[in-house]
Amino acid sequence: MMQHVQKKKRFHPERRRMRLLIASFFGLMLLIAAIILLRSEPPRELPDPVSTAETLFAYDKSDVTSITIRRGEEAPWTVVQGGDGLLTLTGEDGFTLSEATSATLLDAAFILPCEEVLTSDPVDYAANLADYGLNPPQYEAIITYANGVTAHLSIGNPEAEHGAWYYMTVAGDERLFAFSRGMVEALFVSRESLRQVTTPTIHKARIDRFTLTSPKQVLSWALDGDITDSDAADKWRITSPISYPADADAVSSLLANLANLRLGACVGPATAENLAAYGFDAPRLTISIHLAAGAVGVTNADGAVEAVDYPEETITFIIGGERSELVDYVLCGNTIYVSSHFTVGMFMEVDVAATMSRYPVLVALGNLSSLRIQEGDGMTEYVLTRTEQVAENNDLITDAEGNPVWDVTVSRNGESIDYAAFGAAYKALTLVTVSGTLPEGEGIGDPHTVYTFTDVDGTVHTVALSTFDALHDAVIVDGHAAFYLIKGGFRLQLD
Repeated sequence: MMQHVQKKKRFHPERRRMRLLIASFFGLMLLIAAIILLRSEPPRELPDPVSTAETLFAYDKSDVTSITIRRGEEAPWTVVQGGDGLLTLTGEDGFTLSEATSATLLDAAFILPCEEVLTSDPVDYAANLADYGLNPPQYEAIITYANGVTAHLSIGNPEAEHGAWYYMTVAGDERLFAFSRGMVEALFVSRESLRQVTTPTIHKARIDRFTLTSPKQVLSWALDGDITDSDAADKWRITSPISYPADADAVSSLLANLANLRLGACVGPATAENLAAYGFDAPRLTISIHLAAGAVGVTNADGAVEAVDYPEETITFIIGGERSELVDYVLCGNTIYVSSHFTVGMFMEVDVAATMSRYPVLVALGNLSSLRIQEGDGMTEYVLTRTEQVAENNDLITDAEGNPVWDVTVSRNGESIDYAAFGAAYKALTLVTVSGTLPEGEGIGDPHTVYTFTDVDGTVHTVALSTFDALHDAVIVDGHAAFYLIKGGFRLQLD
C-alpha cells in the first residue's frame, strides 16, 4: 500500500512581511496610546473623607486681634480689633467699620470649622495642588488671636459638582479640607464693601426740579407750582434746552428712577488722585436733584404711619469712568462709590423731546378759573364760579376724602350757560393731542387763534394756532412752537 505523501506548502515571503508590518503597526499604536494615557492621567482620586465636620480654631470674638484678607490679584487688606468690638481698617485711608460689618467679620473669624477632612495624607493631593486651585491659592486669610496663634488659610477652587464647598489647606496642618461656601463669602469680601454705604434719601414726592448735565448738553425740568398742589403731576415743565410743558407720565417715570438711585460699595475718598484715577476729571454726567421741604409718611417701629418733616436739600451724583460695562464710578458728596449702570446709565440716554407734552391743554377742568378764546377780531370768554356747598347746620359738605364739595357755574361773555355741556366740551379739548413735530428752523407766522387758560391759583397758559400748511396748524404752547395738528382739530365745540 502506497503511503500518502503530504505536499509541502509553498512559502510566500510577501505575506510574512505583511504580517510583520501589521504587528508592528498595532504595537506602535499601543505604545502611543499608553504614552497619551500616562500624560493625561487625571488627578489622583482623593480617598473618602476620614471624618465629618471639624472645628479647626475656636476662640471668643474678643480674642480676634487682626484679620488679613487677599482675594485673587487684589491687594490684601487688614483690619484690627479695638476694645469696643469694632474693627478698623489699617492704612492711610483707614476707617472704623460699622457695627454690623465688624460683627459679620468677627462671626466668620472667631470659630473656623471645616466641612470635611478630605484627606490626612499630603501624598493624596500634593501633586495636584494646581488642579484644586491651591497653587497659587485663590484666596488667603490670616487671622491672629490674642494668645499669638495665627490661622493661615489658603482657599482654592469650589468642588466641581455643586460648588457647595472649597478646597482648603491650613499652614502647619498636612490635611486637605473642605471649607463651606458660606464661610468663604463671609470672610473674603472686597475692601470696598467694608465701608458703610448710606444712599441719600430721595422722595419722589419732594422732587421739584432736576438737571442732567453732560459734556454735550444741559437738560432740566422744574415743577411749575408747589409739591403739595393737587395737580402737581401735571405742572412739570422742561426748562432747558427749551421751555415747554412736560408730559406727566414721562416725568413721573424719570422721578421714579431718580428716587431709585442707589450707591454700591465705597471705593474711597474724593482725593485729587482718586478723582483722576476714576474718571472724574472728565465726568460723563452730573445728576442734580432738588427736593423741597415737606412731610413724608414713614412707617414707625410700631407699624403705624407718621408724618416726618424733611428739610430742603440738593443731592448730586456725578458719573465718572466705567469700572465695567455693568458698573460705573459715582461721586456723591466727598466719597467715590460704584453703582449699577442700569440705574445711572439710563439718564445718559434721556431724550428731552420724548418728555414734551403732546397734550396742548395744561389745566384740568377742576382747576380752571377762566378760558378766553380769541379768533381774529372775535373774543369769547368763559368764567367759572365755584361756591362751597353748606349743610343745613352751616358745616361745609365734604367728599369721602375730606375735600370741600363745590357748586360750579359757568358764563360765556357774561351770560350763564349749562355747566355740564361746557364741561363735556372742555374735557374733549383736554384729550386733543398733536399730530407731529415741526421741522427745525421752520418759520411760524402770527397766530390766527389764541386760547388763554387761567388756573384757580392764577397760573396762565396759552395755546396759539398758526397756519403751518394747507392742512395743518402749528401749535404754540406758552410761546414755544414744537408740534402741529390738523386744522380744526383744536376747538372747543359747544354749539
